[in-house]
Amino acid sequence: MLRELEVRDLGIIEAVRLELPAGFAALTGETGAGKSLLVQSLQLLAGGRADAEQVRGGCERLLVEATFETPAAADQLLAELGVDGGETLAVRREVTAGGRSRAWLNDVPVTVGALQRLAPHLLAIHGQHEQRGLTDPATHIALVDAAAGLDGQRGEVGARFAAWQEVCEQLAAQRRSLATRRDRLDVIAYQVREIEEARIEAGEDDRLREERTLLRHSERIGELLRAAQEALGGQGGTVSLARAAKAVHELAALGLGLAECAEALDQARVLAEDAERELDGLTDRVRVDPQRLEAVEARLAVLERLARKYGGSLPAALEHHAALLEERAQLEGVETDIARLEAAEQERLAAYREVAVELSRRRQRAAESFAREVVAVLSRLGMPKVRLELRLAQRVDDGGALELDGVRVRPAADGIDVGEFWISPNPGEDLRPLVRIASGGELSRIHLALRTVLRERAQREPLTLLFDEVDSGIGGRVADELGVLLAALGSRDQVLVVTHLPQVAARAGTHVVVSKQAAKGRTVTRVAAVADEARVEELVRMLGGPGTPAARQHARELLRSP
Repeated sequence: MLRELEVRDLGIIEAVRLELPAGFAALTGETGAGKSLLVQSLQLLAGGRADAEQVRGGCERLLVEATFETPAAADQLLAELGVDGGETLAVRREVTAGGRSRAWLNDVPVTVGALQRLAPHLLAIHGQHEQRGLTDPATHIALVDAAAGLDGQRGEVGARFAAWQEVCEQLAAQRRSLATRRDRLDVIAYQVREIEEARIEAGEDDRLREERTLLRHSERIGELLRAAQEALGGQGGTVSLARAAKAVHELAALGLGLAECAEALDQARVLAEDAERELDGLTDRVRVDPQRLEAVEARLAVLERLARKYGGSLPAALEHHAALLEERAQLEGVETDIARLEAAEQERLAAYREVAVELSRRRQRAAESFAREVVAVLSRLGMPKVRLELRLAQRVDDGGALELDGVRVRPAADGIDVGEFWISPNPGEDLRPLVRIASGGELSRIHLALRTVLRERAQREPLTLLFDEVDSGIGGRVADELGVLLAALGSRDQVLVVTHLPQVAARAGTHVVVSKQAAKGRTVTRVAAVADEARVEELVRMLGGPGTPAARQHARELLRSP
């Protein structure tokens, strides 16, 4: 339930704070006073689209904040969002003049998507947009499912449909693979053969490049090696370093502090001996061999071509080879995989059929009782002879995957049915599709009747229900009955109604007047709860006549209506 609403700098609203009790509250006021802005504020809290144009001119941002009683059904979602619910839940939305939007729950930053997920636990907004939604037959079956408590079965149908679709997609992919398999296997065979015939060894190209360098520059390398070996060998080099080290060790033994110098000479001697051995080893590899050089060049050319062709390096070429072998194994097993997937597809289709057929049966029974209850409400709203039914039929399709009673039917996530409401508003008229014949006023009443039945059937915590323009096309006795109906809804839920009908406003437990005034050269919206004579005066204004004693008496009689 909505306890408090505060709006700042939204359109012509500068600052408005509204406390709302439980039950039925009516919001009235002249056209353009700002009633629609209050509706917009709640839409923003529900995660609705934000627009920089909503920000009051000259202001940096708009702010909407509401305090709700925390619904138990939202505990899991709030925990997921890291929000401590407590007894109350503060929902805040900010929109800057630059179009940036931010949201908080109990001062914890959240996304607008989080507000959209939370909104169904807090409030439901019913306006002209939702009424127009009735002109889409796709919404009609969903209304019956919701009223009959079939959402669980509908979810199971959707889950099994998704599982069947998953296998269908895998099967289609494998069949495409089968169609192109021969050509692909030929390509794989050629590439595998080309790589395998090369007999690539890991690191082979690096070893060959080093050998090519030795072969290309063998004469010069030999000269340099001999010069280095001569310098290190004989009476110089390592022998001289050994003698120097021995002499320095003896000096150090005499206490001259040359121990570090002696160790350095030892290390130099060891390093020189290592270098001498490495040079000796390299000498054995240096030879002039034009034929070997030609063979190395040819081998490198093969390896470099394969590297360029299959990934840019020999390791990449070897990885490509492994991938080809894996793909070949998969392609060679396509027939087996297709047979497995075909069996799985039939199994999952049968599982889908089982729950979809049962859902269809339940819908048919639920649609009849739902229509009767809606008609009962409509009879109170000035449509006493109305007839309404949901006409269900299977989703017939010559290419459908299911066969039911000799007819091909196309499965879908919401089941095997298509359907829409047919209505006869007046006696003697044939039933016709609702979307074709219902007037705007009739749509308003049908929408309210549908929502009334849905809320009466719903086993859930109270919600805040906002009705905007629900009284479109209604007047006279029907307007009074509408007020009775909304008051009855208010005994279970918190009902907020934006209305122009005095008969509706008079039935409200709380009456809030929205007005606009000039302040400091600008127009601002004011919101105030009215009672007693102030409420009488507002009803007189809504009745449209002059403020005569008779008009005031009429307003008082409306307030006293049982």
